Amino acid sequence: MRDMEKQNGKRSIRMAVFAVVMGVLPFTAVARAGTDSSNAAPSAPAVSARQAVPSTAPAEAPVLTQHVLQLIKEHRLVELRTIYNGPFAAAMFFNPSTLNYTVVLLKNHDFWWVGQTADGHKAEMLYTKLATQTIRLSAPDIAKIQLDARIAVARSSLLAQQKREAELEQQISAQQKIMQAGTAAQSQLLSEAQALNSRRQELQRQLDQTNAAIAGLQSKAQEGPSLGDLQTLPSASAPVGTTPQQKPRIQMRATAHP
Repeated sequence: MRDMEKQNGKRSIRMAVFAVVMGVLPFTAVARAGTDSSNAAPSAPAVSARQAVPSTAPAEAPVLTQHVLQLIKEHRLVELRTIYNGPFAAAMFFNPSTLNYTVVLLKNHDFWWVGQTADGHKAEMLYTKLATQTIRLSAPDIAKIQLDARIAVARSSLLAQQKREAELEQQISAQQKIMQAGTAAQSQLLSEAQALNSRRQELQRQLDQTNAAIAGLQSKAQEGPSLGDLQTLPSASAPVGTTPQQKPRIQMRATAHP
């Protein structure tokens, strides 16, 4: 996995360099650069590891930068080391034909610093210095990336919570409406129940009166007939004599027929 990332990083550096060479990307910041006196023009100063990376740069790339870009375009430089920190990168190239080393500092696709020397040890020291500086230089960019991500997450969480709040408010409002409707219905049922209870009490009163009347009538019926107004009946030992009713006699008369 590390080898693949390294290869991808190298491809990214080369693509950035080629894009600048072809004029696709503008030059941004390029620092002072020199050549070693043993393998370069005598008028060019040697690269020093103490050279500071400038904060600003000319609008047009220096001659050394253009020369290095041309070498990269012609595939005459071999990429030996590359390190990435945020948008910054430090890279060290080697020219097999001249045995010179080229060290560069980039941000995204923009060259910030280009140096060249024939001293391999000095090139390593310079590369190490630039690699260390990428950590410091990339700190604001990395912090911004992280803060942007946190802000995005916080904004997303806020929107989600606001949506949840609105949903809860709607739910509470709907529940309150349901409760109000239910309370009104229960009040109506209570009024109807009270009316029915009054009606039941009236019917119960009438029922009690009817039951009382029925009980009185049943009691009166069970007392038997009242004999106070009737004449005294004759005693059973002295039967009342009665003249037997005589049936009419049927008289038969003979009738002569001619």
